[in-house]
Amino acid sequence: MRGAAIILLATTLTAGAAIAAPSVRLEPLWSLEGFEDPESVAVSADGKTLFVANVAGEGDAVDGRGFISRVSRDGKLLQKEWVGGMDGPKGGVVAGDRLYVSDITRLVEIDIPTGRIVGRYPAPDAKFLNDVAVAPDGTVLVADSGGAKIFALKAGVMVDWAAEPLLRAINGLLPEPDRLVITTMAGKLLAMDWKSHAITVLADGIGQGDGVARLDNGHYLVSEWPGRLFEFAPGGAIDTLIDSRQAGTYINDFIRLGDVLLVPNWKPGRLNAYRIAPSRP
Repeated sequence: MRGAAIILLATTLTAGAAIAAPSVRLEPLWSLEGFEDPESVAVSADGKTLFVANVAGEGDAVDGRGFISRVSRDGKLLQKEWVGGMDGPKGGVVAGDRLYVSDITRLVEIDIPTGRIVGRYPAPDAKFLNDVAVAPDGTVLVADSGGAKIFALKAGVMVDWAAEPLLRAINGLLPEPDRLVITTMAGKLLAMDWKSHAITVLADGIGQGDGVARLDNGHYLVSEWPGRLFEFAPGGAIDTLIDSRQAGTYINDFIRLGDVLLVPNWKPGRLNAYRIAPSRP
């Protein structure tokens, strides 16, 4: 774990204070139901297969019910229970032929060609592991929402990588070339420098932040648990793109693949694909 980060405060964005029209709109492409509390989606190295993490119960229940589903890129269910034997799988990321999935207090490594679990790595004193990402140097990182820290997998061992007060209730991780963009359920959108671990506050007041993706114009899509999706731009907030709270539809840890946004809905157990299109004039 590195020393204390330098904290820089950028212009604060305030959710709900729209100052411009959205730059994009989300056009539904397909929707697939039948999942059991899906929390995240990851994509294979060849871009053809999606891996959906199903919590299948309470997020912190050690019950052995969690599993991973396989879905085709065009929304066909290939295998509902592809890999089981987990408790509450949440964040997931692919690195080569391996899928790494957080599972409450440990990281699970799955060999994709065989569909077998080949490693389980406990994170010391972890409270509630959440999103997973791969740093530019290939290091697998895991957010601990309950411990205000980020773990890293090093030589088969989970070690502290960053621990700062601003990481309280950390959730989503988005690697960029020069920094790691982070959402927190304490309402913040952060950016952490890879080398110094200095933190910049990009936004505040986003509620229980979850998923995050960057658009080509430098704006960010950020979801708020349980059911809003915002577009943020430097200097202020831009309109809510989706508000599904009244319908009881949860928006979880989504990913962007080119012009497609893949959004799991913990409730009602669904995976949606949207085309990211320019906003109409």
